[in-house]
Amino acid sequence: MAKQTAKTTERSFSIINTIQDLDGATVNELVSELEMAKSTIHIHLRTLIENGYIVKEGEMYHIGLRFLNHGLYARTRKNAYTLAKNTVDQLAKQTSEEVEFVVRNNNRGILVHESFHPSSQYPSKESRISNSDTPAGSYYHLHTVATGKAILAELPNNHVEEIINEWKLPEQTGQTITSKAALLDELEKIRNQGVAFTSEEYVNGLCEVGRRIKNPDGSVLGAIAIVGPKYRFSGDRFTDKLPELLIESVDELEKEIEDSYMNDYL
Repeated sequence: MAKQTAKTTERSFSIINTIQDLDGATVNELVSELEMAKSTIHIHLRTLIENGYIVKEGEMYHIGLRFLNHGLYARTRKNAYTLAKNTVDQLAKQTSEEVEFVVRNNNRGILVHESFHPSSQYPSKESRISNSDTPAGSYYHLHTVATGKAILAELPNNHVEEIINEWKLPEQTGQTITSKAALLDELEKIRNQGVAFTSEEYVNGLCEVGRRIKNPDGSVLGAIAIVGPKYRFSGDRFTDKLPELLIESVDELEKEIEDSYMNDYL
């Protein structure tokens, strides 16, 4: 049975996403991109403007800052997210590398916190937002990044297959896993070794090691990855030292999260 959705709401989100994808759009550009009448688009735009979610600058429509209010609230509403940020910052200092905290959202990975070490000069994964202070909010296909694979490894294979059917396995680089069988084999390895690795699977020259973070009830909160250029992610530093440090840090984080939950109920 198909899930029921509100078509009007879907149209508004289509307009919002298209405006962001185009980095601003005119009404005519929205008409050419979307299967909607100009009058319908005008109604949605007027409603979004009146509520602060879209702004008009000349003939161009852009994303409004009211979304910032929701995003910041979402990023801080769980104390576990703040604790994860502390771990991300600490790992960045310890490793002199980029560290990311990613959670599953709509069966993709969304970047919640990221910390750059001053000596890590590798460019952001998302070049279009590399001028930002942080690319928080960036979306990743789960099979392309270490955090995503670490999260997928915690799911039963039938659930993984549902995600594959929904989003497919798009190729980011020549090293990206694009076969369902190969991905399922990779996830089984991750379950056995406790960490996920990627080598140039999202961006050429970029490697990652990631580990899932569990809530006290056993569910998955998200995952943390240490990220850096291939020339620094080699030998036993990549295969042993960084994974050991990551496992130790995530174990400590999970204990902090458990203590936080306990304190909330005292």
